[in-house]
Amino acid sequence: MITGTVDRKKYNKKRTKRAVVLVLLMLLSLCFTGCGSKDSEEEGDIVFTFAKNPITLGEVYVYAETVKEDYEATYGKDVWNMTIKLADGTEENMEVVTRKDIIDTIVRVKVLNAISKNYGIELTDAEITAEKNKADIFFNRLTDDQLDKMQITENLVENVFCENLLAQRVYEKLVDDAGIEISDEEARETTFYDMFFAFYSEDEDKNLSEITDIKKQEQYNKALQAYKTLVSPVSEESGNIESLAAYYNLEYSRYYTMTPKEIKEQYGEDIYEDLYQLEDGSYSLIIETEYGYHLFYMKYLTDPEATAARKKELTIDAEERFFASKFPSWQRTVDSEYSYVKSVNMDVYDKISFK
Repeated sequence: MITGTVDRKKYNKKRTKRAVVLVLLMLLSLCFTGCGSKDSEEEGDIVFTFAKNPITLGEVYVYAETVKEDYEATYGKDVWNMTIKLADGTEENMEVVTRKDIIDTIVRVKVLNAISKNYGIELTDAEITAEKNKADIFFNRLTDDQLDKMQITENLVENVFCENLLAQRVYEKLVDDAGIEISDEEARETTFYDMFFAFYSEDEDKNLSEITDIKKQEQYNKALQAYKTLVSPVSEESGNIESLAAYYNLEYSRYYTMTPKEIKEQYGEDIYEDLYQLEDGSYSLIIETEYGYHLFYMKYLTDPEATAARKKELTIDAEERFFASKFPSWQRTVDSEYSYVKSVNMDVYDKISFK
């Protein structure tokens, strides 16, 4: 039963973040003094093998449980019946996509651990201790039934957390060395107020109808009066555009924070050009469109807070694209034989339930 569709953009953000920071099993346990070791009796059922190292059901379950909790908190417990639109435009069941993502991320972290020595990166004793403490909290949340069926030990969970942190450190080193920088111009977010006098009225059923020419003239007169009030140095309402909008009962007037591209898409090229002629704290003249009269107030041509947030988001995206372009060659150096279709034992993997 399909109950909905997951937003791809929101999903991709979660997936990118998860690929860097979520818990996964340690591949090179010798790098982590005190972080535990993989004893043969702990291996249990094997989901797949990577670089001659068995990835057990317990290892995969630690990660799967984290993802399950995260997705259900975001999308609801019925998320596994939903679909997600893929890059090629097709749709796929959320559980099917997530199962592959889990294995892909494990492989990713295994590779990062395998190349960590090339960059002289290892965890400090303090980092290992901190990860072990986090692992103990996670382990103690699991039930006896989960521990038994999924073949999970405390030592295994500690290795999971240690490997994940090392992978994060290596990833940070790789993308930092790439020197990726996003300018304020690329990340620009503009915050402005649109005081809008509409050419349409709305009835109780939300149906729109165009107002008469006489009413349009009245709207223009109001817009002109509002402009004079806003720019007047002696008016008590000078500069208080939100208060004036409320006075004129302009329900579609509000502040917006948009990128230049979004402004063009929303308002068109002409208004885009008009807006970017304004300075911070200034007002536009009255601008007529087919929908009504607009009076714009430019709060921030480049909103510092919103631009900084977008710059961070764009930087993360650019770093992930860089990493994705390099990863296949790194993976081949670690295990050239691995493939999801051929290497993963689905009969064992299916012992992990998402519903």
